[in-house]
Amino acid sequence: MTAAGPAVKPWYMIEGGRYDGPESPFLDPRDHPWVQILEDNWETIRDEIVALLARRENRLEPYFNRMMFFPPLSWKTMGFYFWTWRIHKNCRDCPKTVAILESIPNMTAGSLSVLEPHSNINPHQGDTNAIVRTHVGLSIPAPLPTCGLQVGRAVRGWEEGRAIMFIDAMTHSSWNQSDRRRLVLIVDVMRPEFANRTTAVCTHVLASTFLQAVYQRFTWLNRLPGSLKYAIHAAARAFLTVYLPLQRLRR
Repeated sequence: MTAAGPAVKPWYMIEGGRYDGPESPFLDPRDHPWVQILEDNWETIRDEIVALLARRENRLEPYFNRMMFFPPLSWKTMGFYFWTWRIHKNCRDCPKTVAILESIPNMTAGSLSVLEPHSNINPHQGDTNAIVRTHVGLSIPAPLPTCGLQVGRAVRGWEEGRAIMFIDAMTHSSWNQSDRRRLVLIVDVMRPEFANRTTAVCTHVLASTFLQAVYQRFTWLNRLPGSLKYAIHAAARAFLTVYLPLQRLRR
């Protein structure tokens, strides 16, 4: 991934169309030195998160888009950062994990992803091509073909303590057909060519995510004209540009 010129714009799922970029579906972690930080500390991360869940299982929340997985309630997450939005209560309770995440340059998101036994996450695209997504196996119940991740036509299995990197904008899916939970740490990092647009990218995706949830709950809003939806999205982005730095300061 080389630096892009000023005219290159990030791709956003909300703007429509399938992402068909030139990148390989999976990337080599050795090309990204910060990945070693995650792999060297995976047991610290796992132990802290598992200890929190033993006390407060309700910190896990089903992924908001219920159409993306089956059976219902089988895909759960616990976030620390979401497009630079800080989830303070989880950060307070996992200080070692958060310190590791915050040491990674251009980190925009970090979360625990839990996939229950005999479950699937349906094929879907990520929000933008501006980030690289990394999965670090924390508790992997089985190798391929029982438990795995497909990006495009390429398939990989997770390993505990090892990182898998891929382009989240490409169509991908995952499954856990074992009898135990699968736990993975997810970390998103800005691609170097888009790093100077971190705020713009994060506010764009956060606004899109919020409005997607609103439109799913209040379906009549989907009948609004496209120009009005665009104006609402622009207003949400402008608000988040001002609010995000303040939100991260609150402890």
